[in-house]
Amino acid sequence: MGMDSIVKTILDVTVCTHSRGGVGRWVRGLSNGLLQINRNHLSIDIAETHPACICTVPGATVMPPPFWMKLPLLRRVLLQRGILESTRAARIEKATGIPDIIHLSGVQPEGTGRRRVVTFFDDTPWVSPESHTKDTLLYADRLKKLVDSGAAVLAISGWAASIAQNLFDISPERTGNAGGAAEDIFTPGEPGPEVLNKFKLEADKYFLHAGSYVPRKNIPFLIRCFREADTDRKLVLAGAEKWGDPVSENTAGVVFLKNVSDNELLSLYRGATALLLPSSSEGLGLPVLEAYACGTPVISSDGGALPETVGKNGLILPVLEKEPWVRSIREMAAGVISGSLREKAESASRAIWKDVAGNAMNFYRSLL
Repeated sequence: MGMDSIVKTILDVTVCTHSRGGVGRWVRGLSNGLLQINRNHLSIDIAETHPACICTVPGATVMPPPFWMKLPLLRRVLLQRGILESTRAARIEKATGIPDIIHLSGVQPEGTGRRRVVTFFDDTPWVSPESHTKDTLLYADRLKKLVDSGAAVLAISGWAASIAQNLFDISPERTGNAGGAAEDIFTPGEPGPEVLNKFKLEADKYFLHAGSYVPRKNIPFLIRCFREADTDRKLVLAGAEKWGDPVSENTAGVVFLKNVSDNELLSLYRGATALLLPSSSEGLGLPVLEAYACGTPVISSDGGALPETVGKNGLILPVLEKEPWVRSIREMAAGVISGSLREKAESASRAIWKDVAGNAMNFYRSLL
């Protein structure tokens, strides 16, 4: 897709500073793609919503807080009166103008455009609110209010687009599917020995789970299946959030890793026997795409959009059915199915973020 000289688009990437997981990774990827294909695109970060953190999205324009935020006495009075939030939309419009499309993808629902678009990741805030924090439930409520007021919905998968239509009772014309991609860093190759040494791992001697520990990821279930499979492998859990179902860090053979960089994650994918993803629901499943990009076999549940993302290039098992998971882990460790699954993973087609951005741009145009 070539450079677009007509449609002016703005993407709010503020959520990337608040989310290190799939939500933040997806929005950052879309931003990178849009900046490549549309010279009239602007990604903005609302710095006042995270005063202690720095924006991590390359190429994003940081919207500074109003001058009075630096004046302690005045700041206290105006914050109490809600002036920061009530003037935000006007300040964004003054700085950026009114675009054709403003895509609100995060923690604050402010902004003016000819059309407003929101990102739909999955339905878990509505169907299983117990698996979310107060903040994420607040964001979900704001998103629904935007849709109720006429905003269009860009979903991250075909499954998510269908769910959004039913959940919000909106037409197919108001919903789009952008899909997802792995970052360019994820490629086939040998794992870095320094990374494996750091984590006391050996190549092809561990299974990997990449993601948070929120309840729908079913980490306790995965640990039980891994222990019952009783293989010579370790189970590596690379994630940042540990709330909801209790997760013991004293389980034999289970390695808990925090704050893993993308460079380290690359080596973890390359050296893994397989990626294990037993989630009850996923709106897309970025770890699947990252694993495929590295040629790593994937064993996944059939929750949410995972069958769509995994396709025919991985092994799909029923959610929370222990016997198939235990058997597959054993067979993978014994080499019974490892060769065929690796061949399938290596043959998976790869999307890039420019492709995702192209899908988004086509949807934006359809709304104008």
